Amino acid sequence: MVIGQPLMRHEEKMIKTIPVRWLFLSAVSIWLTMGCAASITPIPASLTPLAEAPAPQDRGWWFVRFRMDRPAEETRWERDLLIAHRVASPLINAHEAAIDMWRFHRRSAEDETGHQFSFLFFTSAEVADTINQMVVDDPLVKRMLADGVIQEVITDAVDQNDHPNVGDTSDPKWSPVMQNTWPYFIMGVSRMWLGMIDQVSQERGIAVSAALGQLLVHYEQVNDAFTHIWQQEGYHALLHHLNAIYGYEALVYWETRCHRAILFFPKVPGRKPVN
Repeated sequence: MVIGQPLMRHEEKMIKTIPVRWLFLSAVSIWLTMGCAASITPIPASLTPLAEAPAPQDRGWWFVRFRMDRPAEETRWERDLLIAHRVASPLINAHEAAIDMWRFHRRSAEDETGHQFSFLFFTSAEVADTINQMVVDDPLVKRMLADGVIQEVITDAVDQNDHPNVGDTSDPKWSPVMQNTWPYFIMGVSRMWLGMIDQVSQERGIAVSAALGQLLVHYEQVNDAFTHIWQQEGYHALLHHLNAIYGYEALVYWETRCHRAILFFPKVPGRKPVN
């Protein structure tokens, strides 16, 4: 080392029984510590979840629900894509700075609710009121209602919020930790899903002023295209990497149809199979 040679010259010199080289090393150590302290930005101990951050009482989750029929007992999933891409996406872009979190929820079943696509967003009552009005006034929404593609649009009243915390729209059967953190995960999933719709839609091309029937055919084709991507790439791109984040630990889930607990052991290089 370059600094080692001058130290050798002072090995025999002592100041009150303390070797000069020790004093020199101590001085260098103090100088380096002070220099590092001035140049390195401390890393925060942890991120503060939105659920713990103080917020106005009128802030929370709001819903816009689009209810649709199921002709011939078949769900027309392309309608969800059309609403997400042509109705919800412009709202997100217009109010992104005021919306803390957002996500989509899709469901279809043979019950009273039937086929429903929901847009959920965490913001103030004032912004929620503006978004509600934009949905009601949207020309495409009016066309879909008039043609029976959408049966009903339901918006939350903004005079009171029943979901003021981030975890309030998560499954109540989950642990508090899962309830409060899952919305961050599903927002990322929703953003990815919407981005896939947008990218595939642009690749295929469709006129902005296209008739409603043409739009539905277009988004049916978009749905087929990225369903293929999901089937071919979803396991590795999504499930495998999610598995890796949690250390490839066995996943325990309850299969209600069989009424038995199942251990899922993902394939890990070098790990022996478990019987």
